[in-house]
Amino acid sequence: MALIRNFATIDGQVVLFKTVDCRKDGRYGYHAETKSWIKIERTIEYKTFASKHDCDSRCMNATGRTMKCECSCGGKNHGRGCA
Repeated sequence: MALIRNFATIDGQVVLFKTVDCRKDGRYGYHAETKSWIKIERTIEYKTFASKHDCDSRCMNATGRTMKCECSCGGKNHGRGCA
């Protein structure tokens, strides 16, 4: 079984959304600080019993709509590097 985690980068900070809404134009996460809905940039499928290895280029350069994760960042760093 896997956990689905949704992220976006706001002002250089990676935000994990706990509340998600699917709309016609995409998926949005609720940002409590700004009290607004932000478009989700990355969706990560995180294994329940992950190995939690250190992040590497596979993580930082990951691409795709739904990426799979087993590393210690829990998906936070996925797709943030230069592919």
